[in-house]
Amino acid sequence: MRVYRSIMAGCVTAALALGCCGCASETASAPESDSAPAASSASASGESAASSAAAEGDESAAASQASASDEASSLGDAPTTPDEAYVEVSWLKDHADEVVVLDARSSADFMTQHIPGAVNLHWTDVSNVVEAQQGEPGWAELLDAKTLAGSISRLGIDNTKPVVVYTDTTDGWGEDGRMYWTLREAGVTDVRLLSGGWTQWLYQQGEHASGLDGVDQDVIAQVDTAFVKENADTAVIVDARAPEEFAGETTMGEVRVGRIPGAVSVPYVDLVNEDGTMKTADELDQLLADAQVAKDDQVIVYCTGGVRAAAVAEALVGAGYTDVSVYTAGYSEWAGDPANKVEVG
Repeated sequence: MRVYRSIMAGCVTAALALGCCGCASETASAPESDSAPAASSASASGESAASSAAAEGDESAAASQASASDEASSLGDAPTTPDEAYVEVSWLKDHADEVVVLDARSSADFMTQHIPGAVNLHWTDVSNVVEAQQGEPGWAELLDAKTLAGSISRLGIDNTKPVVVYTDTTDGWGEDGRMYWTLREAGVTDVRLLSGGWTQWLYQQGEHASGLDGVDQDVIAQVDTAFVKENADTAVIVDARAPEEFAGETTMGEVRVGRIPGAVSVPYVDLVNEDGTMKTADELDQLLADAQVAKDDQVIVYCTGGVRAAAVAEALVGAGYTDVSVYTAGYSEWAGDPANKVEVG
């Protein structure tokens, strides 16, 4: 209806523009007055041009709205009942870039093969199967709506695109139906079901992808407490925590304050500018030089639990440091063993 009104508005404006053109013509051919004939003609021409431009603008807006409407209508209205929700494989192939595809099978099946671009969510991921055991009250029940919404939102589902759910309909338990119900309970407004599921996708020669192969792609190694002790005399141990944590003035939950003996302080916060961007490689070099860390040093970075440490380690590698590892368990594990010495101050 809005498109129709916009088109009608454009037509009316265009009609008015034609009328103004006519008035302009009559004004131009009328006997010239002694005041400002040229200005009168120019004014009429200006009004005509403005009216024409307005008409073109309205028509352009109408065309844009019509295009958006056509795109929405190509996907069809959101289904209101499950029987209206089924879409064919051919439909999904045509609209793959306009929807979120959700694989409701197990993570193992998903890793083996799945529809390209799909995200994976099994019913057990969003059901009470941890706190309650089978046979106990509440087992397998849906989580509450807010918890469901949080888990589902992390997959990039935000009601801006329809969600198409599929499972292996010939060798499954109807997981797509469970997931349809789950998504609706979480507030997803447009959920579709792939007719024939994974079986039909393969029958109709749909493309498929596999999960990651698990081959390490990063040069940064994860090391443990034993490695830190073995290399403590030769490596530079970098503490990525805040200065007050390094000094032993506070903790982030560790059982003892302090730091690993001999560590130098390179707080993660010092790598970040006030606008949230990371410091340049030259600035990082200066920061590390001030901490007496050289590019050819063996560097072990730690924090509370490997988060800030990983960020600092990646920044070091990006700046050209070649031997960098992360003590992931960090000061939490180090301080947790009374046999490990700590420094404060």
